[in-house]
Amino acid sequence: MKIILLISLLFSNFAFTQMPDTCFTEQQVQDISYTLDSLYQLNEINDSIISEQKIIITKLHQLIELDSMQLNYKTQQVNLLKTNINLYIEREKQLAPKWYDNKIIWFSTGIITTMLIFQIAK
Repeated sequence: MKIILLISLLFSNFAFTQMPDTCFTEQQVQDISYTLDSLYQLNEINDSIISEQKIIITKLHQLIELDSMQLNYKTQQVNLLKTNINLYIEREKQLAPKWYDNKIIWFSTGIITTMLIFQIAK
């Protein structure tokens, strides 16, 4: 019984104790109101800045994708131009005059055959 009485006294003591008086003056209430208003306004400004930054970030991601696509196309173009250069080199090797297409050889064989014909005809 003593325990129940002790518990009830402790409970009533904790439950019904008065809180310290927290009354604010009118100036303090206005200051708190101004502070809250300024914080709400700053929050709105920060939210607008965050939304603008998100838009900028998405546009920059799109720009990065476009740049990477352009880079891929440029590397393909460079590779195609390199193969084109190699094809030109091979074509020049194929079209280069052979040893028997030398003008000096044809000129000298022409002179030699003409001299032989005159020697035979004498």
